[in-house]
Amino acid sequence: MSDSVGISAGLSAGDGLGTPPADPIVALPPIEKLQPSLRVDPATDEPFRAPLVAVAFACLLLATLAEAGSLALTWWRAIHMDTFDNAARLIAWVHPAAGSFASILVAVVTMLTGLALIAAPVLAGYLGWTGRAAARWWALGAFILTAATLLVTPPFALNWPNIGWLAVPLTLAGAIVLWLPASRRNFADWTAFRQPGPPPSPPKAIVYGRLEQFR
Repeated sequence: MSDSVGISAGLSAGDGLGTPPADPIVALPPIEKLQPSLRVDPATDEPFRAPLVAVAFACLLLATLAEAGSLALTWWRAIHMDTFDNAARLIAWVHPAAGSFASILVAVVTMLTGLALIAAPVLAGYLGWTGRAAARWWALGAFILTAATLLVTPPFALNWPNIGWLAVPLTLAGAIVLWLPASRRNFADWTAFRQPGPPPSPPKAIVYGRLEQFR
């Protein structure tokens, strides 16, 4: 009994434990305290996706489908001589002779514009789905690009379905949703998930033998 009391007293006084180091030993807090908002889905080992991000992706995907449908109809009209002149506003404005080199060039420009209109919304939606914060700016760019729908749609909306214009409100809705606070927090989680911690700094000097505080 007396021995245990003596050991306790020695421990409380610091006897036998060596000299405490000049710099305190620093330990990292638990990961939950380092990143309290980061919630990882155990099924995928990735951060949870906010439902609003899925809504934005759906809107942007529907915008892509609307542009694709409009471009397909425009292309169908462009490959027929009797409807080539009114296949798209760009073709009607330039008014090239059907079958000429100018008509081929204008048709190619029309199709490239349509492909850009198709690719922009779906790319913004995919970036949002994968947690890339740049998706917000891509969505805004895709919305600005929807003005080019005027070039690839027929000049007579009453005589031909102009479904490409549906991409305008759909792209706008997707862009707005991606800028909402819940979506931005989701992007912050993905950024924290992708960025590794800073590498440990190498020691300034390697000391062999007993440490100074234990001598």
